[in-house]
Parts: sequence; C-alpha cells; structure tokens
Amino acid sequence: MEKRFFHKLGFETSLLGLGCMRFPQKNGKIDLLETEKLVDACIAGGINYFDTAYVYGDGDSENAVKRTLVERYPRERFYLANKLPMWLLPEGHTPQELLDTSLRRTGVTYFDNYLLHNLNQENWEICKKEGLVDFIFAQKAAGVIRNAGFSFHDTPEVLSEILKAADWDFVQLQINYYDWETAQRAKEQYEMVAARGIPCIIMEPVRGGSLASPHPDVVSLLADANPKASPASWALRFAGSLPNTAVVLSGMSDMAQVTENLRLFGQFQPLSGVENKLLRQAVSILESLPLIPCTGCNYCKDCPKDVRISNAFEAYNSCLRFDKMGDLKTRIDGLHLPDCIECGKCEGHCPQHIAIREELKKVLSAALQA
Repeated sequence: MEKRFFHKLGFETSLLGLGCMRFPQKNGKIDLLETEKLVDACIAGGINYFDTAYVYGDGDSENAVKRTLVERYPRERFYLANKLPMWLLPEGHTPQELLDTSLRRTGVTYFDNYLLHNLNQENWEICKKEGLVDFIFAQKAAGVIRNAGFSFHDTPEVLSEILKAADWDFVQLQINYYDWETAQRAKEQYEMVAARGIPCIIMEPVRGGSLASPHPDVVSLLADANPKASPASWALRFAGSLPNTAVVLSGMSDMAQVTENLRLFGQFQPLSGVENKLLRQAVSILESLPLIPCTGCNYCKDCPKDVRISNAFEAYNSCLRFDKMGDLKTRIDGLHLPDCIECGKCEGHCPQHIAIREELKKVLSAALQA
C-alpha cells in the first residue's frame, strides 16, 4: 500500500482511505456482516485511514465503525476521522454534545482527525458565531483530537478566509479530474492549501460514482488508452498523483471495489503527462452534457414531503448519459417529485450548491416530454 507522511499530521497514512458514508446496505440498513468483510479486507490490504461523520446514516455509520473496526482491531492499527455538523447547533445542540456523541457511538476516546463539516459561507458564519475554531483547538490541546481541520464546499474566496483563521493541520477538499478546472475550481483550492504547507485529504475522487460510470464516449476514450483500466481507476489515480495528497477517500461499498482499489494503490502509478491530457479530453466530453452535478451524498434527504432528490437526479443523469431518456418517467415514478413544495430546505444543505428546486422541475419536464 502506498503511504504518505506529512509532519503536520504527525503520522503516516495509507494513500487510500475508506470513506464510511456508503457502507453495504441490506433492507435499508447497514449490513454489518458485509461491512465486517469489507473492513477486514481494507485492514489486510494496508488501509489505515477511516473517515466517518456524525450525520452519516443518522449515526448508523459511526455505530458500524464501532462494531466492525474499533471493537475488532487495536486502536494503534488505524486512524479515525470524524466531523462536527455545525448546522445542527441552531436546533439546540452544543459542540461538546455532538463531539461526545460521536466518541460514544464510535467507541473511541479520541479522534485522530476532527473536522468542521461541510464548510461553506453559511456554515462558516455559524462557526464564527459559535466559536467553533477555538472549540476544536481546545479539544486538540486536551488530547481529545490529534489534528484539527475542515471539509470544504464553496469558492476559493471563502476558502481563503477560512485558511487565515487558524493554523490548520489538514483540509479535506472535493477533488477529481472533472472538478479540477470547471465550476468547482478545485485546482485553485488545492493550490491554496498546498501553498500553506497543509496536507490535503481528498473526498469525492470519483464524484459520487459518476466518474466510475461516465458517458460511453469517455469509457471508449479511456479504454483505447488502457483496456485493462476501469474508468474509476483513472479518477483515483488523478487524485493520488497530486503531491500534496495525504489520503484519497473512497466510499467503497462492495468487495469488488475494495479488491480493485487495493490492487491500484498497492502498486500505485502516478498519471503521466499524456494520461492527464487524455483526462482533459474526457472533461470536454462530459461538459457537453447538461448533467446535474449531484454526488449522491444525500444531505438533502430530510425533505418534508419525502421527495427522493438524489435518486431523481441519478436517474436523470443515467438516462442522459446512456441515451435512454425514454426510461426516465418510469425511473422517477414513486420518488414523489410532484409533491415538492419548493420550501428550499434541501438547497441549504447541498455541498454542490445545486438549485435543487429548478433541477427537479427540469427532471419532471424531461420525463413528461420523453
């Protein structure tokens, strides 16, 4: 397993880490037996970095981490990251309560990395109002966390303000070859963090799975260059090839993904200049499609009308990518799109800043016209 060491973190991480948001499911719940197998394979393959969050699966992810990792392996075998959801503070929660709950759910006495979760301009204002930067650095001083950082979903301008607020130990960014020089401006964000000597944890390297199953023209383009390499492997290698990357998080949800990724990072080969140029061609193809930039994180799931937003967007994107728009009406049946009351609650939680209400109308219209 490829390893990376950064003095700011103080420990050597496996370049591949397990993102714990997409554990195997059975009957709508995390399948603990399959998750055990997955975690065992990760540990055996040299993965030592695991990333969960208070809100993943409404706490089920943290509980699963306890059952499948913490209770089954010595604490020194792994590094565990968790996150503080500051948007819950206006609902009456306190930072200490959220941290204590995460410690209890996961069964650990400290977190190696602790993040202010999903920072954007709105959430950063909550952090400033509630004194959360001082809070997490106080927890570091007390030994409850080893490193203090944040995950980020906004513009480079907002990132600049946050970077100046503290001597951060690490930053978690959404980086993939599609977002690198498009609207997300991931390259600018990465370079800002690297210039400060802050190691980067990469999330969404396959953009919620969309780069694992891209448009057939992209599949053909990449297959012509390397018939043995999957589309997902190209995306993961892009993220791992960046020199300031400490960990590439992959939300592996089945053993096939684990096996492929362990093979890829076991003998990691950075992308060549020619391969990077090829990915820029792939981006040109993808940009020609009016896809909805949803990664399937499901932060929008608490809809008062139970509209299945991410499922609808996945159906639309899939039908568009594979030229099957005639199937869209059937695909979105039962997802409650007509029930949307346009309250906008979902948009406040979307890390991708999607105009969800307008996009839902677009999906409905496309289904009716197909």
